[in-house]
Amino acid sequence: MAAACTQVPELNERIGPDLRTAAFPKLVPLDEALGPPVDPEGEARAVQEALEARRAALAGRARRLQQASHDDSTQTSTE
Repeated sequence: MAAACTQVPELNERIGPDLRTAAFPKLVPLDEALGPPVDPEGEARAVQEALEARRAALAGRARRLQQASHDDSTQTSTE
């Protein structure tokens, strides 16, 4: 964004009828366009919780796979 002081030329006579009736986009305040402010600490906390939950799920899966592998090898050796 840039701001400056300048002499704005009179443009009324230079704008044709097609531009006067053109459907230009609506201008909105920047605060509305950006949405609510970001809470970096809250986002970091949510990411950390998600990663910890994923780690716990993966550790549980690894235990189950190791147990299944151990059970298969025990069963094969007894046969």
